[in-house]
Amino acid sequence: MTEAAAMSVRSSSRLAWGGTSLTALLLFFSFGPVGHPFIAFIALVPAAIAAAQLPDFKTWRRASFATSWVLWISLLIWLRHVYPPLGWLGLILLTAYCALYPFVWLLALRWIFPACNNAGLPARLLAMLGLAGAWGLFEWIRATALTGFGWLPLAASQTDNPVMLSLCAWAGPYGLSIVLVLFNLGLARWFVRLIGFYQADAKLVPLGPLGWLNRITPELYLGLVPIGLSFLALLDRNSRTAHEAHEYVTAAVVQTDFDPHGKWDSARLQDHIEVIGRLTLDVAASQKADFILWPEAALPLSLESEPYVARLSSLAQAAHTPLVIGAIDRRGNGYGNGVAIITEEGVQKPTYAKRHLVPFGEYVPLADFIPLRKVVPINEDCIAGKDVALLPLTTRRGFTFSAGALVCYEDVFPELAREHAQAGADLLIVVTNDAWYGREAGAYQHAAHSILLAAATGLPVVRCGNAGWSGSIDALGRSFPVTNRGTIYFQGSQLISPVAIAKGPHEMTFWVRYGDWAVSLGGICFGLTYGWRRRRGPSVAV
Repeated sequence: MTEAAAMSVRSSSRLAWGGTSLTALLLFFSFGPVGHPFIAFIALVPAAIAAAQLPDFKTWRRASFATSWVLWISLLIWLRHVYPPLGWLGLILLTAYCALYPFVWLLALRWIFPACNNAGLPARLLAMLGLAGAWGLFEWIRATALTGFGWLPLAASQTDNPVMLSLCAWAGPYGLSIVLVLFNLGLARWFVRLIGFYQADAKLVPLGPLGWLNRITPELYLGLVPIGLSFLALLDRNSRTAHEAHEYVTAAVVQTDFDPHGKWDSARLQDHIEVIGRLTLDVAASQKADFILWPEAALPLSLESEPYVARLSSLAQAAHTPLVIGAIDRRGNGYGNGVAIITEEGVQKPTYAKRHLVPFGEYVPLADFIPLRKVVPINEDCIAGKDVALLPLTTRRGFTFSAGALVCYEDVFPELAREHAQAGADLLIVVTNDAWYGREAGAYQHAAHSILLAAATGLPVVRCGNAGWSGSIDALGRSFPVTNRGTIYFQGSQLISPVAIAKGPHEMTFWVRYGDWAVSLGGICFGLTYGWRRRRGPSVAV
């Protein structure tokens, strides 16, 4: 190999590893609690610029998968806390699976993006839309295939950005991800064009006027259009909210902070009963809560137990407040993991049963063929619920409304919340057990999905975890977590910020009415882009 060839190989390797590594780093810092939402607007730019320089494809493949895997390991490092050493096994396998999706997208980027260098404007715009659509399509597939794991779509980076969140009401969470990718690609095309100008300058090629406006690419304008529309969407949402009559609902949350490994220990049951009862009565003393919310499967007792139900009813009577509890009950040959309303009269109907179960946690997929057991200390399988089962609640002032419940990680699946909204829910209730994640980023990451649901459905969310993120989220996606001494990790009970519920029928958001149309449109654009790229000749670097 000549010295020039060796230098070319080294340069290609630096491009591939440098571009993908920097993109992975920026993606990591796009998500909370350590990141900032605006980093997501530039996170994909380094990889796109590197791809435009046509690095060696074999090196690009290696770099793309390795950096994608490291990214997902960094994001899901909290998995190691789930029944060690099984958690470590899950960390390796699940992150490798999740890494496949950005890996495939980066391969598409390397194949399609450089072909834009000498393409006409319609083709370049189509390529931008196709690559952005592919990202949203891959996120949707990850949330759907193999039981689904829709954790941390790129849209989850915007949970502190109400302007961008407003787009969720129109295009859903995956649509917001598409918008973010579209802007990244437009910005990258602008930088690629500037690089071309500077290289031409160095070669003394006549370029004509080189003002900054002449260097801005139409692709960047394309990426800016939906961002501009997000401001209009926010103004429209604020205007609609201002003209609606609202009733304010105040909930209290009981954050038990029980050890998830020891919650099922019968020797500790009596202590747990006493703790949750004391915390409930403590927060009830204010007489301000319209209902008191317990976390997922708050106690390892079934609603089939008459003594347990009698104790719950007595507690609701003493608190003078309905209890909305995460509960388990008998369902067929297994158990249901759900949510029930408890008053002094007992368990109110209907109750909600979790519909999207955790594989290997609540059941074993293909149990007759896979020699693995569940990682939770319950021998029986959880039985999935079949219907929405809205929960009726009444405030202290006599206002009656319907709540749609989501259990555990059901808030990671937007379609479940959409079904609640279509059924007429006025409020979403999320009960979960984030104690599995340790005291790291997992609880913050999980809460980001509830924020996306509030923005997408236009419904407020009340959330309670065994340990982690509890609080309220308004219909615009603005969150109000409860803390104790500056941390979300504590044992205690508190009133949370009131949420506004529209009186009378409320207008469904565009996304609730029409679903993930943005994913379908993005998939069509990607298909057209694929066809265009197949017909196009070899790419030319800048």
